[in-house]
Amino acid sequence: MHSIELSPAALDAAEQAAGDGPVVMVNLLKFRDRPDYPQNFEGARSDSRTGYFEGYVGGFMAACGDVGVTPQPLYAGRQFGGIMVGEDDAWDDIAVVWYDRFADLRRVLASETYIRSAKPHRFAVLADWRFIATRSR
Repeated sequence: MHSIELSPAALDAAEQAAGDGPVVMVNLLKFRDRPDYPQNFEGARSDSRTGYFEGYVGGFMAACGDVGVTPQPLYAGRQFGGIMVGEDDAWDDIAVVWYDRFADLRRVLASETYIRSAKPHRFAVLADWRFIATRSR
């Protein structure tokens, strides 16, 4: 199991490698059986999938609006099987999102709205996560 914390060093390295052009972020999501919210968290949801798609994505989009970033969701779907996968490659959902530049994503992640409204959902509902930065050739 990997950490779902975004380390500043990993974000710095990805931003350096991405340069100033568009990036596509691939999210591989594995949900907790039950959310694990901090006590008295106002936005808690009763199940992890709802916590992610309503709580996390809703908070993330609010943060995008606050900092003037417009991501483009390209794909969201559920994994139904694996063809060439390892034993730890069972994901509940996969989401692919396009950004004008990696720096835009960093602005969202650093915003007060993201930290307050989205990040708590990420920690409460995700059991595992891969966040892969890509760019076209």
